[in-house]
Amino acid sequence: MSRLEKEVALALSEQGLLGQGVVGFRPRAVQQQLAAAIARNIDQRATLVAEAGTGIGKTFAYLIPALLSGRKAVISTGSKNLQDQLFFKDLPAILSLLSMPPKVALLKGRANYLCHYHLGRRLADLPQDPELVDHLMRIRAWANGSISGDFAELNSVPEGSAALAMAGSTNENCLGKKCPEYDRCCLHRARAKAADADLVVINHHLFFADMALKETGFGEILPSAQLFVFDEAHQLPDVALSHFAESLSSRQLKDISREMSRAYHTTLRDCRQLHSAAQRLDAACADLYELLEQIGSTDWVQLLQAPAVNTHLAQLHEALAFAQRVAQSQLSRDEMLDNVFERIAPLLDRLDRFRQPTGQSMTLELHRGHFVLRSCPLSVAEKCQQFYQGYPASWLFTSATLTVAGQFAHFCQQMGIDNAEELALDSPFDYPNQALLCVPRYLPEPNRVEVSNALAQVAQQLVEAADGRTFLLFTSYRVMHEVGALLSRRLSQPILVQGMGSKRTLLDKFQRLGNAVLLGTASFWEGVDVRGRALSCILIDKLPFVSPDDPLVKARSDAALARGADPFAEVQIPQAVIALKQGAGRLIRGEQDRGVLVICDPRLVHRHYGRTFLSSLPPMRRTRDLDQALTLLREI
Repeated sequence: MSRLEKEVALALSEQGLLGQGVVGFRPRAVQQQLAAAIARNIDQRATLVAEAGTGIGKTFAYLIPALLSGRKAVISTGSKNLQDQLFFKDLPAILSLLSMPPKVALLKGRANYLCHYHLGRRLADLPQDPELVDHLMRIRAWANGSISGDFAELNSVPEGSAALAMAGSTNENCLGKKCPEYDRCCLHRARAKAADADLVVINHHLFFADMALKETGFGEILPSAQLFVFDEAHQLPDVALSHFAESLSSRQLKDISREMSRAYHTTLRDCRQLHSAAQRLDAACADLYELLEQIGSTDWVQLLQAPAVNTHLAQLHEALAFAQRVAQSQLSRDEMLDNVFERIAPLLDRLDRFRQPTGQSMTLELHRGHFVLRSCPLSVAEKCQQFYQGYPASWLFTSATLTVAGQFAHFCQQMGIDNAEELALDSPFDYPNQALLCVPRYLPEPNRVEVSNALAQVAQQLVEAADGRTFLLFTSYRVMHEVGALLSRRLSQPILVQGMGSKRTLLDKFQRLGNAVLLGTASFWEGVDVRGRALSCILIDKLPFVSPDDPLVKARSDAALARGADPFAEVQIPQAVIALKQGAGRLIRGEQDRGVLVICDPRLVHRHYGRTFLSSLPPMRRTRDLDQALTLLREI
């Protein structure tokens, strides 16, 4: 046993560091087993893929080895909220117990930090929307006293306000060291602190933004890192794909035209072509959007077969190329216009690739007033492998949901992980006595028209038996709202529906009320921790298969079919299993919790693939008799 393994074992023992210093800490054999494996892999500079069931205490299991190892560590979490919890709650609990605590830093993506330069520009040219003006003024007041410039500290402006984007920067419009406010740059300060730290807490989006070369400034930290830890690692494949995707949006193009128009009306009044180029680019964007909206299809490859689409794309290309020539003619006369000139070339290259697609999943998104073109690779495995090989460090991938029917193959294949140690640790919770899984009889197949009414009938009985304290989790907004409308007329308990407020607001209200029912879709299937009697029942409407019409799923399925594989088994089932495990994991969060999980999808019993789902869920007692579930809820 190495020095690090001995120190970690002692720290997690009853008389160790955590036992003496953390209130409520109790040694767990599975936590010690996970921590020992992590310590061993740190010493060997190896790779570990570990599924750690709910209640194991995986956060302390990887923080203790990371902090005691003396190695520079990068810890990546699944979201900004988890990142803040790790940095402001979990880490301080351990650091306060160490005689010589290492230096730690929190680093987020660019969009999370105030930009003094762009805030100043927005304040000098205020929008007409009075609410936006109010939000910008609130940001200015906060900015005067903020040291970090992290928008997470700003409580006076709603999380989704457009003013936050206006007061920040993007990789495209950042002036870097040329910026007149560079000495006050919040992002630069955060990156400098991270570069000097022994342990840096980031999130998956930031990691892959740098890995995909779409962000700069984090790269200097990576070569010195000797340990990479990915918590909530089940999210990595989708996050990686989103960052290796390319996009071209009308908002990017309109930002180009807006900057050219600004330059004409402020510093370059002698160049009327700036105004002409801006108008021409705006018109080309508007014409293309109008045509795409009329056609209505989102299949980009199919759309390219329409002559009108190709004509409008050619017009857009000509307008963007004209803007490039005009901006080039005014180089060195306006800093932001110089920046615009640099941004146009990659947009032109991207537009060319969208006009002649090759070997990628290409999609069109139409929103109110703007469009987004996306090109996504079918796999990131090869890119990830190149990255692992470039950094001879220890790698840890951990989550409560990585396996499908007990196997890591699907996750490892997606992430290009070879020759890793695999460790699957069951939750210490007593699932057979704490939880009951019910798949009610006589329910319609999910695609039947009567399914919403059937779900509402089951949900009504569950809610009344549990006196609220129920999550209803759905795979579609339509069914969620249909069931919500039916229940609002039948139940006396408070009903909270996703969209009535932020996720945090709804969860706080759910716990405060004590007898509420919460209806949610994908965002409530994971990252939600409601303990005790506040949550006693979860209903899931159906197995969470992604639509086969999803362009990426379709492209992957076609590729699997070309190899002679079963696309449903290879693409659809593993993804749905992981999602179902996440949803089911919301129920039992503590040793004293008891509850009922109801899955209203008869395919779980009647289809052959149902066994794969059932074998992947925790070992709850099972029944098909809804009355048993109702009886248990009344007892609880």
